[in-house]
Amino acid sequence: MFANLVGGLVDKERITRDTIQTTLENIAEELGCEWNEFFVMIKPIDNEFEMNFYIYHQKKGESPKFVREISLKEILGG
Repeated sequence: MFANLVGGLVDKERITRDTIQTTLENIAEELGCEWNEFFVMIKPIDNEFEMNFYIYHQKKGESPKFVREISLKEILGG
C-alpha cells in the first residue's frame, strides 16, 4: 500500500523526460551545436541488456562522427 502511495506521488515519466531533456541540452552545449546536429545511440552490450550510450555529431550533409560514450551515471547527474 505504501509503495502505491509513493508511486502515485512520483511521476516517473516526467522525471525521465526532464532528465533526458537536460542531458540533450548539455550535450548540445558541450558540442556547441543545434539540436538537429547530434544524436545519442543506446546500444545493448550483452544478453542481460546492459547498455552503453554513444554521442554522435552530424553536420548537415556529412556522415555522423562518434564523439564519445556517456555513462548512465553522467546522465543521472552522479
